Amino acid sequence: MGQESSIQSAEPLHISIGQVPMSLLFAEEGLREKAVSRYRDFAGAPDGLQIRLNHPVTSFAESPEFEYTLDDAGLRLRESEAEFRGVRHEYALDSLIRILLTVRLLPEQGFLLHAASIVRDGRAYIFMGRSGAGKSTVASLSPEGSVLTDEISLVRFQDGEWRAHGTPFWGEFRAAGHNHDYPVAGIYCLTQARENRIERMLPRDVLRAMLPCVLFFSSDATANSLLLGLLVEFLGQVPCHRLHFVKDSSFWDVVAS
Repeated sequence: MGQESSIQSAEPLHISIGQVPMSLLFAEEGLREKAVSRYRDFAGAPDGLQIRLNHPVTSFAESPEFEYTLDDAGLRLRESEAEFRGVRHEYALDSLIRILLTVRLLPEQGFLLHAASIVRDGRAYIFMGRSGAGKSTVASLSPEGSVLTDEISLVRFQDGEWRAHGTPFWGEFRAAGHNHDYPVAGIYCLTQARENRIERMLPRDVLRAMLPCVLFFSSDATANSLLLGLLVEFLGQVPCHRLHFVKDSSFWDVVAS
């Protein structure tokens, strides 16, 4: 009884990623401690979406608006609350938060993308590509403290402009990210080469390369249509390039020229 009482009275963990607030309610103190360390730079206000983790009794009186299963873990979502079940470690928690974010961001004109976001002169440069394209390489060759994320970028349209937000979702470079956001300077499709050069790309060509890199887990036709329209808007409003780059920091000479 004493252990159950301490769990139920444990303080929620309030975080905010891409200005999407979440309040995590843990049933295990050990998992909470790992989450506190994992998201320490992404503290949020206490009015976020309430997410119950591994609680034995469901709080859902009705069917969820969205649900997803990932290996042994899963999530169920309604407008004001969510449940994560089968979360055995912080990596599963991380994955479920990403899946949840893709759904919560869409009505806020935002999306997640396999891309590195790096800040230079107060603007964010987004370097896109699948695994092995060079995202972590570009991040590792950039100035210390300039990497918003080296793996999963979060982009939102806010106050009349597209902005890239830091995320705690790291890749090989293990850049934990910074909880800041900057206007997007442009998006770059990565190609490793023997010389540095950039070429302007048509938005439709970038869209073809971009679609496999977008994180989205809903099969709902309306949601997918909204996402596609959002991506088209994004690519129509930011400069689009292909970056051919050598594996040293000299690629910035052509990107920021």
